[in-house]
Amino acid sequence: MDPNKSTREEYTNAMVVMPVPEFASPEWKKYVQASQVLLDKLAHHSAMAPNLQQTYMTPANSKNKVYFEWDFVGRTLSMFYDVNPTLQNLSKQEKEKWEDAVGRTMFTKMLILDTSPGMLDMMTETTYPEQKGAHPDFGEEILELARRLGD
Repeated sequence: MDPNKSTREEYTNAMVVMPVPEFASPEWKKYVQASQVLLDKLAHHSAMAPNLQQTYMTPANSKNKVYFEWDFVGRTLSMFYDVNPTLQNLSKQEKEKWEDAVGRTMFTKMLILDTSPGMLDMMTETTYPEQKGAHPDFGEEILELARRLGD
C-alpha cells in the first residue's frame, strides 16, 4: 500500500481485515482484535470525516484527538502484526516490539478514558494549538472499547 496514494480509509480497511491466524496465542488475538475494532471505530468517528479521504501522508485537515488516537492505534496495531502471533520463540526485537505495543495499548486506554481535563486534550493542544477548546467526544462506544483494552 502506497501511503502517498492510499487514503486513510483504505489504510484502515487494510489494517482491520488482516486475518487473525487460528494458531495465534489467545493473548495476541486479544490485543489484535481489540485494536482492529477500535481503529475502525476511530476512523469512522465524525471527527475523522475531514481526514478519511486524504492520503495517509497528507497532513490531516483536522488534527483533533480522534485523529491522534486513530494514528496511534494504527501504528500500535502494525507493531502487533510484526510479532510472531504464537508469541513463542520471539527474537529480542519481537519481545521488545510486543512489550512496546502492549504498553501503547494501555496508554491508549488511559488517554481515551482520561476526560477531566484530559491529558489527550492537553497533548493535542500543545502539538496543534489551533485545537484549543475543540475536543470532540469519543462517544460511549469508543469509551467502552477503551475500557476493555487489555482485559
